[in-house]
Amino acid sequence: MVDRGDGRVLAASQEATVAGVRPGLTLRQAEALCPAVVASPADPVAASRLAERIAADLYDLAPAVEVRLDGRAWLDLAGVPGGGRAAGEARRRLYAATGTEPRLGLAPGPFTAALAAARARPGRLARVEDARSFLAPLPVTELDLDAEQLERLDMLGLRTLGAVAALGPRQLESQLGRAGRTAALLARGEEPIPLRPWRPLTVTGVRCQLEPPVEDREALLFVARGLCGDLAGQLDQRGAGARKVRVRLEVDGGTGQPEVRESVVRHPLSSAAELFGLISSWLREWRPAAPIVEVAIELPALEAAGRRQLRLWMGDDGSAEEVEAALERLQERHGVEMALRARPTLSTSPIPDQRFALDPV
Repeated sequence: MVDRGDGRVLAASQEATVAGVRPGLTLRQAEALCPAVVASPADPVAASRLAERIAADLYDLAPAVEVRLDGRAWLDLAGVPGGGRAAGEARRRLYAATGTEPRLGLAPGPFTAALAAARARPGRLARVEDARSFLAPLPVTELDLDAEQLERLDMLGLRTLGAVAALGPRQLESQLGRAGRTAALLARGEEPIPLRPWRPLTVTGVRCQLEPPVEDREALLFVARGLCGDLAGQLDQRGAGARKVRVRLEVDGGTGQPEVRESVVRHPLSSAAELFGLISSWLREWRPAAPIVEVAIELPALEAAGRRQLRLWMGDDGSAEEVEAALERLQERHGVEMALRARPTLSTSPIPDQRFALDPV
């Protein structure tokens, strides 16, 4: 079980879920349901990166996707032909991202779908055709209300969503305010809370104005290396990698049209070394028409870094910088011992291990 920091449950393991623990409960309530439960502090950075990865993985399955840090994700399948097939593909991608079989719910709205998924078996899809009849027997604790509001409902004898739905939005609003109206609509299956669609990450880029204008290639490479470091910092904060890279050079006394090069890369770039490896290969062979007054590097297309596939290089990738960047990426992930260089030591020894020493590259 994960504690979100305010004394309430953010997410629960499968074992705790079976015992009745769910997001939003207080730690005391969770311990009452499952005495053996262990509370762990939330890791906001890791949770945010995983949520970004899941959203990116699901993005092409539906017009709108929302992923929350409490482990829940929604796809708006309205108008999508074969919604069941999309749900099946979502299950496969979620399992690949988390290593855990997700619980799936297919219903007319997000509130009902979430409750259906919570009651499904791992890896299985629970379908709901009639939201109101499905919701009616469920307890009012499924509503996002605080303890005082739930106590008020109990005093009114409203202990199920069916009872709340029967009372009506206007009457419950008079008791609980705006939250009461929302609760009554949810209990009726009317879904007043829309999804908050996830959008792919975007980074506008970085630029540097040069005064005086630069002609020297090494000076231009020095500026580009610094810009790549700034971009890598932005990408690290967002847990993202660049799928497309664009470099723009403004030349002195030009016609107003900058010189531009761009490319879609085979694997997402996120470190300064990776970005500079690509951009420096362009700059070394670039022949601008005049001295350069501004350098801009833009990343028009990003994806969550979690989707990156660890790989080296394909044939004809070209530059030594890309190979070095791939090696650096391997060593950052798995340690410097991941790549070793054989160094002759005692070539006359009959024992193979004595003839060479293996040093980190």
